[in-house]
Amino acid sequence: MTTSSTPAALAPVRRIVTGHTSDGKAVVAADDPVPSYPFRGSTTHFTDLFWQEGFPADNSSNGLSRAVTTHDTEIVNAKGSLLRAVDMPPHTESVFHRVNTIDYGVLISGSLVLVLDDNKRVLMKPGDVIVQRGTIHAWVNDTDEWTRMYFVLIPANKVEAGGKELEVEFKPLPAQWKASSS
Repeated sequence: MTTSSTPAALAPVRRIVTGHTSDGKAVVAADDPVPSYPFRGSTTHFTDLFWQEGFPADNSSNGLSRAVTTHDTEIVNAKGSLLRAVDMPPHTESVFHRVNTIDYGVLISGSLVLVLDDNKRVLMKPGDVIVQRGTIHAWVNDTDEWTRMYFVLIPANKVEAGGKELEVEFKPLPAQWKASSS
């Protein structure tokens, strides 16, 4: 049972980025562990693995200009894609949040509960995939283990429902919906 209060319970993420030489040969541009950082005001740790601006993506540059930078004040990349690992400690939860993105997530370790705003809960296990489409949601780790999930975030238009646009939102999870203590 892992009960560490730091993401040291999970190995750092190794990121390999390819690129090209001036004559077009494939090369490894980077091969290194990427440090995580605590997301502001929480115990969850983010590892920003790649930050690409523009659509379509530009594969002609070396690709490392913003790949190695943490974005602790930016939860999403409004101008392009973002690849991020999210590590959540045992017995914790995220805030309810909605952002203007489509997120592709793959849980690779531990288990997490997706909570929607009607308290609908969906248990995710390693290998499960989520496509998060601008809905308000929270994550709950109600276990004794750290979890790791990879996300690709891509900007999206605001969701329109009931004739109004749904705004970016962050709010506390109701106390009765939070993770149990260890």
